[in-house]
Amino acid sequence: MSKRRPIQAEIDAGGSDHDEGSVAADRFREAFARWAASVTVVAVRDDGGTVHATTVSSFAPLSDRPPLVVICLGGGAQVLPFVDAGSRVGVSLLGEDQGRWASIFADSFPVAAPEWTEGDAPRIPGAVMTLDCVVRAVHVGEGTSRLAVCHIDDIELGDDDRPLVYWRRGYATLDRQ
Repeated sequence: MSKRRPIQAEIDAGGSDHDEGSVAADRFREAFARWAASVTVVAVRDDGGTVHATTVSSFAPLSDRPPLVVICLGGGAQVLPFVDAGSRVGVSLLGEDQGRWASIFADSFPVAAPEWTEGDAPRIPGAVMTLDCVVRAVHVGEGTSRLAVCHIDDIELGDDDRPLVYWRRGYATLDRQ
């Protein structure tokens, strides 16, 4: 009886920037372009009083007891150098008429800013919802990402406006039926 060699199946999912057993980055981006996410602006005030802000769509509630949210920040996020345990951050869930702010803070060098709320956690007035948070922990992810776990100290509900949504690489709005 002869010995058989085991068959080794290899599947190439396309793209050239993937590790063995992982999904190609372009395939990952295309898949998650189909994921609709709320658009938020995360802002911090540095020691000199200057506000730094960035647009994020990777934001989610984590717990209601205690009230926690998680924010995923990319390595190039303008706020990243100012977000560590104990930092105060303001989170503004943008309304469908606030796409301008989302675009401005998606840029590495924003050229305009709203009149921020007073206090240590700057927030955008008129947002659908804003949070005043304290960062509990920042976890280093693989690659350049960082996960900030934040405790919510205050919630302000805006008008019952529709939120701005990021879907298929662009801003969209909800259409209730």
